[in-house]
Parts: sequence; C-alpha cells; structure tokens
Amino acid sequence: MATDLSQIQTIVILMMENRSFDHMLGYLRLPAYGSNPNVDGVRDDQAWLNSVANTWDGVAYQPGPLLEPRVPDPPHERPDIVLQLGAVGANGFALDGFVASAKGDSDVMRYQTPDKVPILNFFARNFRIFDHWFAPLPASTQPNRLMAMAGYSLIDGNVNVLPNHVLAYDWLTTHGVSWRVYHQGFFPFFSIMPRWLPEIATSDRFREFDRFATDMELESDDTFPQVIFIEPVYTDAPHAEAEGTDDHSPSSVTGGQQLMLDVYSALLRSRHWTNSMLIVTYDEHGGFFDHVQPLPVETAPPAGQYAGFPTTGIRVPAVIVSPFASAGTVCNANFDHTSILRFLGQKFGMEGGYSPEVDRRALVGSAADILDLTAPRADQPQPPNPNVIVAPAATVPAPLPPSNQNVEAFKQVAQQMKNHYPHQLATKFPPSRQILGF
Repeated sequence: MATDLSQIQTIVILMMENRSFDHMLGYLRLPAYGSNPNVDGVRDDQAWLNSVANTWDGVAYQPGPLLEPRVPDPPHERPDIVLQLGAVGANGFALDGFVASAKGDSDVMRYQTPDKVPILNFFARNFRIFDHWFAPLPASTQPNRLMAMAGYSLIDGNVNVLPNHVLAYDWLTTHGVSWRVYHQGFFPFFSIMPRWLPEIATSDRFREFDRFATDMELESDDTFPQVIFIEPVYTDAPHAEAEGTDDHSPSSVTGGQQLMLDVYSALLRSRHWTNSMLIVTYDEHGGFFDHVQPLPVETAPPAGQYAGFPTTGIRVPAVIVSPFASAGTVCNANFDHTSILRFLGQKFGMEGGYSPEVDRRALVGSAADILDLTAPRADQPQPPNPNVIVAPAATVPAPLPPSNQNVEAFKQVAQQMKNHYPHQLATKFPPSRQILGF
C-alpha cells in the first residue's frame, strides 16, 4: 500500500553532478558486494562483460573497479552523448562510444566500490534506491537541471546566461508552499538566471548550508520550509575549497559523501525525521558508462529552439532516504528528474498535477511511488562515522578550475552582485570577494 502523502511534511532535494548509475551504484549487483539480484547493475560474468565492452584503438575496454580517486572530466555535451550512445539497432543503442568520446580514457568504464562511496552505500543498504532513474535529456547539466526544476528546457546545451523559465520555486510559491535553498558554494545555480539574482541577493530563502543543521534543529514550525533544496559546491564554478562537493570530475567523490552525511545527520537528529523524505540524485551521467537503454520519452522544445530529443538521457543514481522507505530495497520502475515535479504536483497541486509538460511524460512515474510503507519505521539507522570517508591521497586540483563557460557565467554573476548588491556581496557571500578579487 502506498504512503499517505499527508504524512510527508518535510521534503529535501539534493541534486549532485555528472555520474552514471553503473559508475556509482552498479557494484551492488556484484557477488563481492552483496550480489543484490534486484539491482540492474554491473556483472562479472565474461559473456556480459564482453557484450558491453567499448572498443578504442583495437582494444576492448570492459567495466571494472575505479583505481584512481580523480579522473579528468569526460565530455558530456549533446554531440558527445550522441557518440556515447552509438548506433541504433534492433535492440536499441549500441552504448559503445563512451571510451571513444573520452579520447581513449578508459576510466569512463570503471565503477566506484563501497569503500569509495560509503554514505551512498549506507543509503542503499538502509533505504530504497531507484535503478531506472534517468536524466531527462541526453544533454549536459543546464538543460537537465532546467528539466528538473521547470519540467521543460529552452536550451539543449550550456549557456552563460539562462533564459527565463517558470521554476519549481515559482510553482511552490503560487501554491502556497514554503521553500528554501541551502547552498554550499558562492552562489546558487539559478543565480545565472538574471530574474532570480535580486531574490538570491536579498531574500532569506537562500541561505548558506552552514545554517542547515541549526535550522533543522531549532527553527520554529511557523517559518520552517516544507520543501528544501540543497546545493553543493560546484566544481565547474569558482570556489575557495580544494575541490567541489558535487561529484563533478575532476573532483573526487569525497566531498559529495561528506555533504550527504551532513544532510542525513542533520535530518535524522531533527524532529522532522519521522515525516521526512530526502531525494538524492544526479543531474546527468557526465560521460561515464552505463549499460541500460535510455527511455523512449520524446521531449520537444517549447518553441522549436532546437531539434527535439527522441529519448531520455542516460541512467543516473537516485535514492530515497525516508522512514517511509523499506531498508535495502530497489524500485525497478522508470523515473527521471520530472518525477520530482510530478510528486510535488501530487502533494501540493490540489488535484491539478504539476504541469502539462510533466504530465505528458507518461512513461516515468512519481518519486512518491518509491515510498512503500504506510507508517514510519521505528528504527533510525545511525549514520556511519565520518572517518569512513577517506580523502584521496592524490594531488589536490587547484581551487579554481580552468576558465570555461560555467566558470565565466558565475564570474558574471559576481560582477553583477558587485555592481548592484555590494553590501550583500560583502555580507552574504564574503568568500566570493576574496577568491574573485572584489
């Protein structure tokens, strides 16, 4: 029997960056790590390994454990993903172009092991995972984050300035639902959508993540938000930290594991735990191998801005952490990021759903579908000791990534803040002044 959604009163959404399901959670299928037959993950039988191998320069590269903590950022724009998917045949895409797209870097075929992702592994063992959750579009970060937050995208690749979209923030406000963003980095993602910069600069709805645990524990129910969005330190943006906490290569996954642990620990300690739901997923696959066919969900541009997409993007990790989710179980149904919006529509839409664009994606379900308990579990799985998160010993990359489109976009935001909101820049985002020279 499905969970009565009236029991879910605190929704937390954490979207990470650029890793595929096989790369992060595929190991769950392997005998060495528990051999869960319900997980559509990587296998160790030779016939399967041969069938999914990617050939480059005459060498067939099969999936295997990742040896290096950091790998170069694989290509993952729309044309790159076309190459990664390969030719279409009777059984779908060949899925044989990942190594070719990465110019021979076979690390794109490798997967994490539980010791590298201990918190994600803890979630998988103690709550529920989705093993058929897909990026909505076979495209890069910005289009997929727009799909996750608007249900549509006016772009099919990354740009310096995001065109205006009606975001989930707008939808929640219209429906009288309180919301908040906690961000670790200098600026939240949608600061590159100019309409949102004034509110990001001046509103208390955008707060630094350092406040999250305290607010969870002490804030009055009168002001505490119903929906919370967590944003990591983006690797592909200016940052003072040694590396990002978003899992975006070349950052390791160490920072992301710590962020997941911090979010979970704060939620578990709070009075909100028994009525909560934490969704953790990744915006897109980031160029890493996955063996599962994308879904035949067509996405047409709202006004013909680009050629439409015949399928979803590649499969990404997704977990539900909630006392209303059974421990160590797997949901094999089909989902993508719009499943979160569909869930918000069910929860707050007053029978009206979320939007026509989301409703048209009939092949994907609602994130609520994974909640399988009618009452909250009595047990409260205690978080692992932080010492299980082992920082990589390899040389730490420079604090600022090389200049690229995303970095320049956030630098433009900082300049606008300096010009129009100098006091907020100095008081609300002080680290940005030092690192960007303001």
